[in-house]
Amino acid sequence: MPDPIVRRFRLLRLATVVLITVLLAPWPISVASADERSELKAAFKLARAQYQVALKTLETRGREETAAEVHRLREAFQTIIQQFDANHAALGLDPDYAGAILQLDVSIVGVMLVIDFGSREAARDALTPIGQRLDELGARAAPRE
Repeated sequence: MPDPIVRRFRLLRLATVVLITVLLAPWPISVASADERSELKAAFKLARAQYQVALKTLETRGREETAAEVHRLREAFQTIIQQFDANHAALGLDPDYAGAILQLDVSIVGVMLVIDFGSREAARDALTPIGQRLDELGARAAPRE
């Protein structure tokens, strides 16, 4: 029969191993999540910059140039969608985030249609809320500190 003091040390050693395992097990996941959030945030920054280019082009250039810049905006937004699709489980974002991304993508397509068939004012009215939504979704995806 083991000495009672030896049993206590075995229990203490077992408890220490369990505690270390519990504390370190989520660590790689949270590091990966921070990296993935940073990549998603960077994709939002690029899309936001392209949004500014599209808005400026709308104000200063013609329909064709504006349509081309909005098309580039959609391409930049597709990068956001790809980042989200590849990492949505690790990102841990709220359940309606995917729907919000889809709505924004549809809004960009709507702007492209308005540019083709509408006036400059209608295109501006359709494009302006996209910048606000990009900011909102980008803030929700920002790395937690």
